[in-house]
Amino acid sequence: MTIINVPSPNFSSGRKMYRPEAIVIHIMEGTLAGTDNWFQNRQSQVSAHYGIGKNGEVHQYVDEPNTAWHAGRVNAPSWQLIKTAGNGLFINPNYYTIGIEHEGNENSDWTSTMYNASAAMIKAIASRWNIPIDRQHIVGHHEIYSLKTCPGHKADLNKLIDIANGNTAPSIILAQQITVQTGKVTTLTDINIRLHADTSRAPFAKLPAGIQLAYDGFVLDGELINGNSKWYYTTEGNWFWSGAVN
Repeated sequence: MTIINVPSPNFSSGRKMYRPEAIVIHIMEGTLAGTDNWFQNRQSQVSAHYGIGKNGEVHQYVDEPNTAWHAGRVNAPSWQLIKTAGNGLFINPNYYTIGIEHEGNENSDWTSTMYNASAAMIKAIASRWNIPIDRQHIVGHHEIYSLKTCPGHKADLNKLIDIANGNTAPSIILAQQITVQTGKVTTLTDINIRLHADTSRAPFAKLPAGIQLAYDGFVLDGELINGNSKWYYTTEGNWFWSGAVN
């Protein structure tokens, strides 16, 4: 993979004794060229480690051992691996994440070329830092800072993960089959959180009984378990079987 170096002055040297443990996916809200200029502007006070264009071109702004300024603000995080500092405070996620920006805006369709380039970048970063390529370690910016929708409505993080893992088979659930409806349920027993509405792959998280979960939609044709094929979905890309909640 050819990577074009476009160094940004907006970074902190080192990582304050932390190491990269996850990769944060962003959308540029603009073009690759515009992002290059913005990240090279000291007054912007923002950067990321990489930027990927719709044509698959990859630019590097900050070296991975250094801290890019891409996800330092935290608001109502849904990311389960975020590090807390006590008293409602959080350790700056920039210290232990790598940020990848993508050309376009929150409503832009991602090209297959951009998906493939991003997945290749994720695979390479994960290999260097021993980061698992799963939904707990490949996260959207909005999972850290809830006031943003970044990386947007068209970014499919599950697809990115599948490609990075060498699995290009489509999920058995298509986006248009999801019934959009928000609500909350409570777990009746230990529940597995999965990347798809089926049990074909190992869950990436398990939650105990008595936990309240919010959902953003559901499908009625997920994997049939005990006569029940309804699965709940969240915009973070998480799935859980309705038979384990009330």
